[in-house]
Amino acid sequence: MGLMDAMSLPANRHCPIARTLEVLGQKWNLLLLREAFLGRTRFVEFQRIGIPNATLGQRLNDLVGAGLLERVTYREEGERSREEYVLTDAGRDVLPILAALSEWGDRHRPQETGRGVVCTADGERPVHLEFRDPDGEPVDRDAVTISRGPVYHAALAAAGRSPDGDLGADPPS
Repeated sequence: MGLMDAMSLPANRHCPIARTLEVLGQKWNLLLLREAFLGRTRFVEFQRIGIPNATLGQRLNDLVGAGLLERVTYREEGERSREEYVLTDAGRDVLPILAALSEWGDRHRPQETGRGVVCTADGERPVHLEFRDPDGEPVDRDAVTISRGPVYHAALAAAGRSPDGDLGADPPS
């Protein structure tokens, strides 16, 4: 079989995780969004994470292009106009992803000095993520599974394939 774009496979094309990784899976992007949530908006402030300038410019452009950040022009008195980067609604929707990564890191990759990022409500009360059912009842994470949705199965059926015959699909049970 020749080279194939992995995103063209139904297992990926119809998967919101794969589509999300096209934006958030780039090196630095999640750290730049973390910094935006910490109140950083200016190029020079984002440099503090150690990203090379050319890469920083490209990643900020990518995040703007993906609709996660918005460029806003500002001008300090006596200075030239510059741009800052502000979270959009889509960018703010990344917060649970960052919180989940932070919780996972604290649990499975802890550091002796304690937690480096903390999610709080009202700047005081620590909060954590949890699963809830449609009625708002908490669901134990051990009870949660992930499965393919109807769009994936419809795409396979339209292509005349079965899940176990699709390259990149779930293995047969």
